[in-house]
Amino acid sequence: MGKLKFLGSCDRYRQTDKGEMEWQEMMKTRQQISESAFLSKININDVLDEGESWKEYKNTAKMQGDPIKFYKSKNKKYFFQTAGFEFIWGDN
Repeated sequence: MGKLKFLGSCDRYRQTDKGEMEWQEMMKTRQQISESAFLSKININDVLDEGESWKEYKNTAKMQGDPIKFYKSKNKKYFFQTAGFEFIWGDN
């Protein structure tokens, strides 16, 4: 199975046609998962700046006091949450 498609950050995703409804469902049915389970489903480079590593991204979040949490939902969305935002991947 291929990697899931990056759907965007929550603020942009929620503005799409079905985004708000899907985001609400995603948040209601989320289950925390391990970082490795999350990374096996997505391409993390979708959210990194050019030349930035995942380790650097995570360290920055941790230093800012908002470590990253990883989730999957019943509507087949995978997302991580940090600094009050969700970054979402799915098959649509």
